[in-house]
Amino acid sequence: KDYPHPDGLDYVRRKWKEALRDPQNCKLIPNNNNDVDIAKENERILRKAVGKGRYVIREMEGTIQLKKYRTMRRRYGEGVDVTGEARRINDSLNDLIK
Repeated sequence: KDYPHPDGLDYVRRKWKEALRDPQNCKLIPNNNNDVDIAKENERILRKAVGKGRYVIREMEGTIQLKKYRTMRRRYGEGVDVTGEARRINDSLNDLIK
């Protein structure tokens, strides 16, 4: 399970697109006269918002991968500590003998 939602990261992408299309979140300049400068500025605003969305998705993917890594590391450890394992077995045997 990658993202704590049944649809995963697709849910986040869909929500980000909805937020991007909302005029309150992405304020474009009205262009009634088909002015080229205004169109370029609107394109810049949209590209910036899309770039921010891609950044957020990448960060979420990285966070999810880090969480998976930490879980696996916690579950299986960094490797076998032979000295510590031998000491633990020796202590257990000594407790049984007493």
